[in-house]
Parts: sequence; structure tokens; C-alpha cells
Amino acid sequence: MIDRVTVFYISDNIVKIIDKNSNKNKVGRPGDLSKAEYVTLAILKQEMGVKTTKDFHKLVKEYMKKDFPNVPSYQQFCDGMKSTLKYFVFISWVLSGITRKKESGYYVVDSTPLPVCNNNYRFRSKIFKGLASSGKNMNGWYFGFKLHIIINDNMEIASMKITDGSHNDLAALDENFVKDISGWLVGDKGYIGSKKAMELAEKGITLVTRTKKNMKKYPALKMHNYLLSKRQSVESVFSYLKHRLSAVCAYARSAESYFVGVFSAIVAYTLKNSENTGFIEKLIS
Repeated sequence: MIDRVTVFYISDNIVKIIDKNSNKNKVGRPGDLSKAEYVTLAILKQEMGVKTTKDFHKLVKEYMKKDFPNVPSYQQFCDGMKSTLKYFVFISWVLSGITRKKESGYYVVDSTPLPVCNNNYRFRSKIFKGLASSGKNMNGWYFGFKLHIIINDNMEIASMKITDGSHNDLAALDENFVKDISGWLVGDKGYIGSKKAMELAEKGITLVTRTKKNMKKYPALKMHNYLLSKRQSVESVFSYLKHRLSAVCAYARSAESYFVGVFSAIVAYTLKNSENTGFIEKLIS
């Protein structure tokens, strides 16, 4: 389990930094729980594998009174959890930046669907109207978003972005997504493109993919075969995010709550690396 004291320390300092620079006027009485406590609770919810906010609210009230004695009503608790989105976006950005500064023998890029509902019910989805779109993967059609990530050779997330479900994987490899990344970048057949490969080569990135059936075959180097054998490591990251940490929330009542689930899962996954945690403590102290 992630040390909740360390998580709260990191959350509290980052919340103070963001609130100090946002110049937001504080109107009304303060909430029963602070923003840092809500950020900590959202990470703990993912780490403990609790599926719904309602179940987690009951769990906190009954078994975490010592750490969180002022738990508000369920409605206020939901609003508080939903308000942590901007903090999680910032924390995930900081964590990925730390990972990009580490040396890596290679990187792996891939995407995974983040469905919000079955594609047959896409016209009934009012919450994500204008945000989500229909996409297709090996399992068929879905309605929702795509999570694009780049991991290093230690299976740490070096870069990430979320797009609508119909977004092309190759188009996701833009300048911001591959910023500060160099060397070998391994992808699947969805990243084949000579123009994109040349653009990445100018940035010091060598894109490695398997060839399609209708493409001319060339003798494969041992290094290429080795790199392609490592591509499946990204699937383990996706599996952990979606099944162990519940990055896909089927019970979200708002777009903010849905994305809090995605970003808190990413932060919880990254914070399990003690080296990152220690670096952030030094950074914000």
C-alpha cells in the first residue's frame, strides 16, 4: 500500500502551490475536508480498489476516522472529490516530467480505450456529449476516449495524453507528446507512417514497428527484434491501470468525476515508485 502520510504531504504542498498561483478568492466557509485530504483520499480509493464513491465514503466514515475525522455528507464528499481534477492533472504532469529526465534504453508507445458506455447507447450519454466519440479496437466499437501513454524501460509513464475515441494513434505523436524523449520508440502497426518517422528522426527519435502484410520485408536486426519483444510491457501497464486501479469508471455522474478517476489511477500507479516519491518530496520542500 502507498504510505498515506507521504501522499498527504506531497498533496498538501502541491495544492498550496497551485492555489497560491491561481489567485482564487476564497468565498464561504471552508469545507470539512481540505483539498489535500480529498486528493489523498482519491489516490487511496484507487489503491484500495473501491469501485464507487458511495462505498468509499462509507469506508472512510467507518474505518478512517482517526485520519479523516471530519468526513462530510455524501453529496459534499462527491463534490470535494470532483474538485481535485486540476490538482491531479498538475501532479501527473510533474510525475511524467520526472520520468522523462531519467535515462532509458528504449520507450514504448501505445493507446487504450477509455469507454464511458456501450456504443449502442452513445446518443443517450448526456454527460459526455461533445467530448467523447465512437472508436474501434480489437474488441469492437466503443464510445468514449483514448489514453495514449509512453513508458520507459522500467515501465514508468514518461508521457500521456487523453483524446476522443476516434483520434488516430499516429496523429497523437505530436511535439508535446514526445517532448524530451529521444532514442528508440517502439509501437504497434498503428504507428506506421514514413512522414511521421522522418519527423521523429529529426527530434532524435527512432520509431520501431512491425511491418504490415502488404509491406516490403527487410531483414530484421537483432536490436529491432529485441525492442519489438518488449512492446507488450505497455499492456501490463494498461491492465494495472484499468483493472487494478479502475482508471475506467463506469459509475461517474459527471465528466469531472470520470477524469478524476483516470488521473488519480495514473498518479497512484506512478507514486508506487519510491524513487519518484522521494524526488517530489525534495522538489516541494
